[in-house]
Amino acid sequence: MEVYNYSEYYLIKHLMTSLKHYHYITYLHSIRVAKLTYLVSKKLGLPKEEQIYNCKGGLLHDIGKVLVPVAILDKPGSLTELEYEFVKIHPSYGAEMLKIFPSLKDLIPGVLYHHERLDGSGYPFGVSIIPLNAQIIGICDSFDAMTTKRPYNEKRLKSIHEAIFELKTQPQKYNYKIVEALEEVLWDKKGDQQHFISIRDVQN
Repeated sequence: MEVYNYSEYYLIKHLMTSLKHYHYITYLHSIRVAKLTYLVSKKLGLPKEEQIYNCKGGLLHDIGKVLVPVAILDKPGSLTELEYEFVKIHPSYGAEMLKIFPSLKDLIPGVLYHHERLDGSGYPFGVSIIPLNAQIIGICDSFDAMTTKRPYNEKRLKSIHEAIFELKTQPQKYNYKIVEALEEVLWDKKGDQQHFISIRDVQN
């Protein structure tokens, strides 16, 4: 069944509100990823419409997690193989949710492929040909996951420098030009000196 009588704005707002009430940490993560995705898209010189389109995809990239048990999302230790398989389905869940709404169907690629990697090591399909918006969202998603404290990564939390270094040294997985654009977004260039922008400046 398709739903035709809701505007794109209302649908995105409704879905984000549902995510906010279901899992607030994922909601905040999605806001940060959306902002970074917009800024990186702008830095790459993409058309304004594409910048906004990518930002919307960033907002909804994890919407499928509303179908993942909170106990798994908040588990402090390592996930079991079965729990991890459950998490890996969330891009497909999100894509199926968006299929219901014609006005959101264009956002499906960013949601469905944001965990795929250029070397085919990602999920849910293990493909290596990935839409550009999904590559941008995926890199911003990975960066935020590495630099933001969560129950599962307290002992593995990385600084901004460390996270960028990890992304840049894996060009087989992450598009190097996109990582460079993200790095430029995070640096405030003033004359000959560079000062890191606080991550809070991006998040707020």
